[in-house]
Amino acid sequence: MRNLYTKRENLTGTGTTTVKDERGLACYFLTGRWGMHPAVLSVYASNGDLKAEIKQRSLGFWPKFELFSDRRLVGSLRRYYGLGTEMLFVKKLNWLILGNSLTFNYKIYHGRRCVLSLHEVELASGNYLELTIADINDEALCLCIVAILDFWAKGGLKGGSKENDPLLNLSYIH
Repeated sequence: MRNLYTKRENLTGTGTTTVKDERGLACYFLTGRWGMHPAVLSVYASNGDLKAEIKQRSLGFWPKFELFSDRRLVGSLRRYYGLGTEMLFVKKLNWLILGNSLTFNYKIYHGRRCVLSLHEVELASGNYLELTIADINDEALCLCIVAILDFWAKGGLKGGSKENDPLLNLSYIH
């Protein structure tokens, strides 16, 4: 188990992002684009290997996303507005996402096991989101999910307007 950190205001922006651990070491690079079909966010290991992707498969009121790990389809995620945005299910992985988009506190569960815990912390250099991920093998997929949760929380994917079509950027501790 380890922690990854990011400033919330940098989750959705432009460019390529470096993801760092609690020691400030680069773990991942993220790059992608949301809002136009087909949209993709890719997560690369620090050595350049593609670790995970989340691909937008449909637009509209209930957008659908597919999760890939090491180029294999491992799950899908769809936002259902009628059920509330605070509880989502990742098919195939059997992950349940619970949280609050206003405070941006989330947990992802597989059964009773907590896969990810996400909350804001205050560090010497400012406020950051802290991602506590139980299994290092799940980190890249969790980063994909956190990115789309943040995009939804900021009002993304509504009507396909250009102001809701930013490049995704997870800028981490420098």
